[in-house]
Amino acid sequence: MPESVKDHLVAAFRYLLKPIVRLAIKNGVSFPEFSEALKQAYVDVAARQLRTSGKDRTEEEISLMTSVQTTDIRNILRSDSGAKFKVAAEQANPLATLLAGWHTDVRYTGPYGVLRDLPFSAGESTPSLRSGFSDVDQARESSTTSFSDLAEKYCPGISPRALINELVRTGCVQEVGTGFYRAIKRSYVPDPLSTQNILLFARVVHNVCESAEVNLRPESADAQGLMERTVYTVHGITKKELKDFDKFIRVRGQAFADDIDNWLSDRDREGAEDSVKTGIGFYHYIVNEDDELALSKQVPS
Repeated sequence: MPESVKDHLVAAFRYLLKPIVRLAIKNGVSFPEFSEALKQAYVDVAARQLRTSGKDRTEEEISLMTSVQTTDIRNILRSDSGAKFKVAAEQANPLATLLAGWHTDVRYTGPYGVLRDLPFSAGESTPSLRSGFSDVDQARESSTTSFSDLAEKYCPGISPRALINELVRTGCVQEVGTGFYRAIKRSYVPDPLSTQNILLFARVVHNVCESAEVNLRPESADAQGLMERTVYTVHGITKKELKDFDKFIRVRGQAFADDIDNWLSDRDREGAEDSVKTGIGFYHYIVNEDDELALSKQVPS
């Protein structure tokens, strides 16, 4: 690799790590702890690349690729550090799964996709009249659909009462009277720095970097990689316009996300052959001028 490319990559890594390091420092993650995680990532990636290429995954081969000591590599390969995190990362959040079902399952949506207000259990209460539903239809639906039914279908083994309490607490669901509940939000966002939120953060950053890395590969030239679009200001907007922009993209962005979610939900089937887990992500960013200035000095545009 030409030295200039390597130097530029190191400068880019320093730049993209800064928000992660800010989060680490804020939450008491020391440099030795962070560097140990980075060392484990080097070993994991090198071992996977060797396995994919059909070569023996020896400690010496990994050491040659990463410059990590073989004793450290041996300890990392034999340990289960990060195993619990990996399992948690692969498990879907039950509350997010339940909300997705409430918004996409035809048993819980009515005419034109309007969500049904659900009683906690079937036959528990008489539904109030809701837009788009006749009182006869609502009475009939309430006898066959309830939040408990929804919970049993999408979160078997988890207490429906615990689920509804957490959804109400986080503002995803609202009690609307006479024992009925209404879904207010389509996505479940846990408390800041909860385990689930840390997993969400990890997935977002990982997937953004993964897509960008794929698009830097030679085989991704000439628009053969993953879709990647960025829209940004050249000179900036006022703080008042920033607030207006935030409101604008929240409405338009949510509508776009709902369309994509509906398209994927119709095709997301368990047990399908040759399946690929995929999705999209979009985010609103505000440039950190200090970080941007440091990058411009290290990697001239």
